Amino acid sequence: MEIKATPNFTAIVTGRGNIKSYLYKYKIIDNPMCSYKKGEQTVDHILFDWTLLEQERDKLKAVVTRTEKWPVSIKYYKNFKEYMDKII
Repeated sequence: MEIKATPNFTAIVTGRGNIKSYLYKYKIIDNPMCSYKKGEQTVDHILFDWTLLEQERDKLKAVVTRTEKWPVSIKYYKNFKEYMDKII
């Protein structure tokens, strides 16, 4: 299975891109807070806490924890990609 580096995937993996904490660090925006005002929008916040992704995060966790523990093999790439496509 080929892994394509989409802009969302690259932003999450590198911590650079359209992530408010990154944009704030370089004075591109004035505020690093997430849209829901529940914390600074960092990669960890997006992956683990962002309310908007709660359903997608739960789906990914359900698929992964059924058979493996983290980190998982590449066979979960499709599920991870679906989750990543919802981000940003």
